[in-house]
Amino acid sequence: MSGMKKFKKVEKPLSHTRHYSLCIPSTLVADCRNLSQITHKVYHVAKVASLFNVSELVILEDNPQRSTSKKKISNAKLILALLQYFVTPPYLRNTVFNEKFRPYLVAASKLPRLSTLPFTRYEKQDHGRYREGLTIKMQKPTSARKKTGKEFKQTKYINIGKPEALALQNQLVPINARVTIDTITRKIVSPQEAYGDFTGLDSHYGYHTRIASSFTDLFMKGPLKEGYTQSIYVPLTTRDTPIPALSSLSAAGTSSNILLVLSAWDTLARAFELDKDQFEECQGPQEFFDAQLLCPVATRDVMDAIPMTLTTLSTLF
Repeated sequence: MSGMKKFKKVEKPLSHTRHYSLCIPSTLVADCRNLSQITHKVYHVAKVASLFNVSELVILEDNPQRSTSKKKISNAKLILALLQYFVTPPYLRNTVFNEKFRPYLVAASKLPRLSTLPFTRYEKQDHGRYREGLTIKMQKPTSARKKTGKEFKQTKYINIGKPEALALQNQLVPINARVTIDTITRKIVSPQEAYGDFTGLDSHYGYHTRIASSFTDLFMKGPLKEGYTQSIYVPLTTRDTPIPALSSLSAAGTSSNILLVLSAWDTLARAFELDKDQFEECQGPQEFFDAQLLCPVATRDVMDAIPMTLTTLSTLF
């Protein structure tokens, strides 16, 4: 026993900083000619988002009712799959992504991993205390469960990319869930405990992703029960809007969840028009924004606007 290495748990200090949700239009890849170009564009978004510790990436689907014949999946779903792929550990990718999506991930598999993600810090030695895992079905459900005939939806086994699944210590969790594991105690831990606030708002792996198929979804279907504390429009157009210029953000040291919407005004106007019956007495999308932030250099390119916006917010406010 004396020769065994003792592991000491290190408490990570947490800082209450601003958390950004970044909304980008599905037209991000409209000018791409092939899968390789699409993949590289989305990779750039994922890289910048992880570098600036973005908590959430939202894809605003432009004209979701438009016919997508000749396409197996929409641009929004393709962007979503790629964003998720880049924050999934290599040892879980075959489990997370089914065969339907794998043809779209060929180019992505050849790109470097995102070095800023917390779980990549132990890649070479492969013995980090905390590890990302995916819950899998129990091979032998209890006899009581077999008699009821109900589907067994809980498990204690976690796929962590090892030859054998890790069995949790006195825990049962839902199947097909992404979790962070303390491999020493064999318990599920919070991302804050494992990585501090390195990973953004309540995220195990860099950022959450979702598709907003409508203007309503953008603001009402976020992961936060309390909603966003501030919404900021970042124009990708020269058209004037009645939204006031951003003058300040929440004071440092307070908890804030800020939604940044990078879009051409026409895209927002179309989305609002489809949902306007749900917003009585609202005159337009401008009423949903607290302020707008112009890029230091005017641009219509989302790829250029993202790093300029995040850099501006991190240095001026």
